[in-house]
Amino acid sequence: MSYRILSVTVGLMLVLFGLSDLPKAQEQQVLNPIGKLDLGGSKVNGFLFTADGKLIFASVSVGRESSVFLVGASTADVKKFYGKKIRGCPVAGEICLVQIRGNINPQDLAYNEAKKVLFIPGYDDDTLYFSQVVFDKEGNPTEARAAKKVSVGAGPRAVAVNAEGTRALTVNEREHTISVVDILYKGDAPDKGEVIATIKLDPVEEAPTYPSPADIVIKGDKAFVVNTDTWKVCEIKNINAESEKVKKGEEKIELGACVDTGAYPRAIAMLGDTAYVINSLGDSISQLSLEPLASKAEVPVGDAPRGITTDNQCWVVVTNTGVDNAEQPQASLSFIHQGLERIITAPITPLELGDPIVPTQVQVLVKGNAKEVWVLNIGARGEILIYSAPEAVKTCP
Repeated sequence: MSYRILSVTVGLMLVLFGLSDLPKAQEQQVLNPIGKLDLGGSKVNGFLFTADGKLIFASVSVGRESSVFLVGASTADVKKFYGKKIRGCPVAGEICLVQIRGNINPQDLAYNEAKKVLFIPGYDDDTLYFSQVVFDKEGNPTEARAAKKVSVGAGPRAVAVNAEGTRALTVNEREHTISVVDILYKGDAPDKGEVIATIKLDPVEEAPTYPSPADIVIKGDKAFVVNTDTWKVCEIKNINAESEKVKKGEEKIELGACVDTGAYPRAIAMLGDTAYVINSLGDSISQLSLEPLASKAEVPVGDAPRGITTDNQCWVVVTNTGVDNAEQPQASLSFIHQGLERIITAPITPLELGDPIVPTQVQVLVKGNAKEVWVLNIGARGEILIYSAPEAVKTCP
């Protein structure tokens, strides 16, 4: 409740300081799903595409005994699954890619194209897992090698990995830290992980701010961390520093500048040198420049936004859960042009009339002149809904 009061106060301040002229979200016709990826009624925690858009990885929790991470489907055929038979896999006749014993409650996952490695933070067991995916001659994934693991800070919620697949950073929500992890290889296969640095996000012990890091992205030699409870984004500098120099104290990977966002930021996405952050209690997104890190603008979207992504061209896409509207909750998608001059908000429906819909994570799949928006619906377990993007979003104005 206190966050909601604060977010209303922030909104009033924006009006008082003359920012009320920022573009408002234009209502669009309702978007109906053109299909869905059904993952067997299990709890889906996250998903992402390969760079070529042909495959989707999804992380799934199964009961108390195991968490399964699988190649969910070819994006050209959402009924085709890959992997091998693993006992306990809930999908497609027990065909899964890799299974990790223990319900680790993963909140995120990452995939490195260069090394073909999946990275999975275990939120409940304070561990980062990583597993190399094996492909056949036709380019189909057949299995994932046994997962390696390394202990990180408490409550790793999200992970980001450098382009080489040799360094990973986890945001540790319960510990208010960032773990910097070297991924060591034998030949082409990952062998083990080693934490070379731990970055405190509230370094002044006499006056702790208790930030809750929720998301992280990497650009060049910096990482950018979303801090939910302090309403800030902070940079981590020199993340590519040489390992031995860091361990000897000759170089530092350290906390840099921080900037304010809107109320209760949850996730971040990048387009070029610009970042966009969703503010779940501010019903808005914040636009940030990254070099140097600075707040540029805050614009409204739909009610209680939760997920954010881009089309890697010129549009930012946000899921709005609608859960804060007790009288008439309405899930929606907001499409924001990178310059913020145009915002389209479109209500979305479930595939089956009457099914619950609470959209969270989102990805955009570009298919020629068309774009599909894939949305994780936590209102229905095991479901990713697929929508066609509005006509205006298919091109760059």
